[in-house]
Amino acid sequence: MNQNDILELSKKIDGFSNKMDFSVMPSADNLPLTTMTENAQYKLNLSWEPQSIKSGSTTTFYIDILDAFYIDRQVSVGYDLSIFHDGEEIARTSGDSTGAQVTRNTDDSTQLSFLQSSIKFDVPDNVSGIITLQFENLNGSDLANAIFSVVVDRVNIDETSVPAWIKNNAGWWATDQIDDSSFLQGIQYLIQEGIMIIPTTETSESSDDSDAIPDAGQRAQEFDQHVPAWIKNNAGWWATDQIDDSAFLQGIQYLVQKGIIVV
Repeated sequence: MNQNDILELSKKIDGFSNKMDFSVMPSADNLPLTTMTENAQYKLNLSWEPQSIKSGSTTTFYIDILDAFYIDRQVSVGYDLSIFHDGEEIARTSGDSTGAQVTRNTDDSTQLSFLQSSIKFDVPDNVSGIITLQFENLNGSDLANAIFSVVVDRVNIDETSVPAWIKNNAGWWATDQIDDSSFLQGIQYLIQEGIMIIPTTETSESSDDSDAIPDAGQRAQEFDQHVPAWIKNNAGWWATDQIDDSAFLQGIQYLVQKGIIVV
């Protein structure tokens, strides 16, 4: 989407306030992810197993590095890798992108092939959401850097259950027919009663009285927390089927993590 596209959208939106909130998500789960280094010399392909990255588990990342100057020829180069979560470095390693292997054929000729480089990463128990893989100093160049962002504990549609009628409430909330407190308390009650199911997640706050149903609106004020605009926007888009259940539940999971909704 370029500037002209945004200008055209603004003309079609009544009461445009010079502010737009975007929800960015992959169009498909196909791997590998691909990016280029800052100096445009190298193309990096990143994949991993298992494809669903979970907190407290081991993920193996696979990296291929191609030289764009040689028509994407696979090359063996050294790199430094740092992994960040919420701006904090949680892992660091160095390695080579590929390993060369010489194979001797039956006619006594030789063939050079490259093995895919693998990186094992033990995901900490307290890490969820977006992590950033920052590759630096490819082949010793301080301009050969590249970044990937991947999601830990991504909400999958087969791990969730959302009654269809909740969409009506989401639509009313998005159009200010009900307030934040009413919507949050309703969602909280549905989760606690098992009517609405989201993946288990750690919360930043906990209730001392497990038998009580805390007032989500009061908690938002007490802890000086506010519902981000993108969550409300997501609710409106979900109500009109512009995004799927999984995208909407990412916002609900965020509210649980922040302690605004207590389960």
